[in-house]
Amino acid sequence: MKREHLEKYLIDGLIIAGILLLALPFLKESIVSWQLRTSELTIAPQLPTTIPEEETIQIPTLGDVLAPQPATITGYGFVAIEAIEFQQPLLVGITNQQLLKGGVVMFPQRLLKNSNFVVLGHHLGRQSLLFGQLLEAQVGMEVSVSYLEENQQYIIIDKKIVEETDLSVLADDQGPRLTLITCPTPTRTDERLVLTAIPVEQTTAQQSQKSSSSTPQSSDGMIEKQEKQWKQQSKKNWFLLFVILFIISGCLLSVHKLLERSAS
Repeated sequence: MKREHLEKYLIDGLIIAGILLLALPFLKESIVSWQLRTSELTIAPQLPTTIPEEETIQIPTLGDVLAPQPATITGYGFVAIEAIEFQQPLLVGITNQQLLKGGVVMFPQRLLKNSNFVVLGHHLGRQSLLFGQLLEAQVGMEVSVSYLEENQQYIIIDKKIVEETDLSVLADDQGPRLTLITCPTPTRTDERLVLTAIPVEQTTAQQSQKSSSSTPQSSDGMIEKQEKQWKQQSKKNWFLLFVILFIISGCLLSVHKLLERSAS
């Protein structure tokens, strides 16, 4: 009898461990989305006196996403692509924790009007979370960026995959442009997805006229939109997590029935 119970517990443990291992990336996404949902977003008009020291960026572990998070996220603007309903706050300080909150500006002192403005973001799996949605972006789409006291409209002119060691995309020698960088997959990879965009003033007159007619949203409006997106993402993630728990329960129930039949 004890042996039967031991076998049952062992099989249960293996099933639970196997499903949780498969669901681990999704579990991390659910935790990140919940943390974002429960955070208060503020936009500062000036850079902080001290910027966090740069860290080696790694794929976030479960321990990273479970680490205590401040109740307030301080951003310094937004990057948005209306065509794919993408919007993320811009933060400074290249750290693993900052990348779990939005896009990180790689060179905070660079200005939109005359520099290569580079933004780095995580791709955790679900494309609606953080920078994973950039995979949907296409050449020709408009990108809106607000940063400190500046606002700029861009047009995407290039979408490519480069090696992690290719630092040419960071160079600031080709005039004003926007460079968005993320991983092409949510797993460990030596490649990077790079979107390059130029100010609309450098495109055709027709595109410039179209862009200049659009009025940038206020900071408060974009904060409200961002927090609404975080809430929607959190609801979706927790619903799917419930589905996973339901599947685990169903698997365990089926195994128990099979064991009971084989024992009788």
